[in-house]
Amino acid sequence: MTWTVVTGAGGFIGSHLVRRLVRDGHRVRGVDLVPPRYGPGEAQEFVIADLRDAAQAARAVAGADSVFALAANMGGIGWTHTAPAEILHDNLLISTHTIEACRAAGVRTTVYTSSACVYPASLQREPDAAPLAEDPVFPAEPDMEYGWEKLTTEILCGAYRRSHGMDIKTARLHAIYGPLGTYTGPRAKSLSMLCDKVARIPGDEGEIEVWGDGTQTRSYCYVDDCVEGLIRLARSDVAEPVNIGSEERVDIASLVERIAGVAGKKVRCAFAPDRPVGPRGRVSDNTRCRELLGWAPETSLAAGLERTYPWIERQVLAEAGRADA
Repeated sequence: MTWTVVTGAGGFIGSHLVRRLVRDGHRVRGVDLVPPRYGPGEAQEFVIADLRDAAQAARAVAGADSVFALAANMGGIGWTHTAPAEILHDNLLISTHTIEACRAAGVRTTVYTSSACVYPASLQREPDAAPLAEDPVFPAEPDMEYGWEKLTTEILCGAYRRSHGMDIKTARLHAIYGPLGTYTGPRAKSLSMLCDKVARIPGDEGEIEVWGDGTQTRSYCYVDDCVEGLIRLARSDVAEPVNIGSEERVDIASLVERIAGVAGKKVRCAFAPDRPVGPRGRVSDNTRCRELLGWAPETSLAAGLERTYPWIERQVLAEAGRADA
């Protein structure tokens, strides 16, 4: 019996993907540098491996029928500004070794998780910038080193598809959020970080620092939709990259208001325009996703926040309880 392998299975999206695949009847091997942070994980087998090493990558995918390649050194904008060289170095090694290992092992289907960070900065300079469709990637102007690695690996996937006949799919993920994600520190993404800040306000009213001026816009995709999209993509015959993201645009100041509403708190924003904010406007265009997969992410931001904020609040309260003990 063959394996479905998920690299990055100790992380946020990987943990959710493993759970779904097991529920669907797959025999799942999780692979990561560390075990799942929140609980034991649900994969039938979990392998601790450093995919920056080619031999470990080869062992990780041995016997696999399909591989979901999620592993990466990643984080929010605080992390991408802190460790650009580390991110580029590590992720180039992880990606190239994983794809070559899949080729050598004769893996039937490989799904590579790319990012909206591959899109040119020139298309994202205004809060009301047009939604990002898949085709305008060149001339290349990705978002920092993380985006350059993702775009480079997309090119590598295309070359392996043409040269070796591999079935490699590419998903461009847009701002995925939900329970089990990092919510504090430089690796936290913006929505989870804001939830954390609101959760740490003592009482029902307070102020939080918000990076930027609050006018920058994003579209946030709930993790269950992301997982559904990855599985649909794996089962499809689609060769070109496909966005997996939400089309619901929200500015950061309004996002804070929505989080505060879920929390039942009155929150004031202390804007920090000198802190890094990334693109001024980034929203997914799901036309290709709907046309080729017959589906698109459908969880509203309101519904996703109702599931995500309480989870983060529980973690914050649990940490406070341990500190007081």
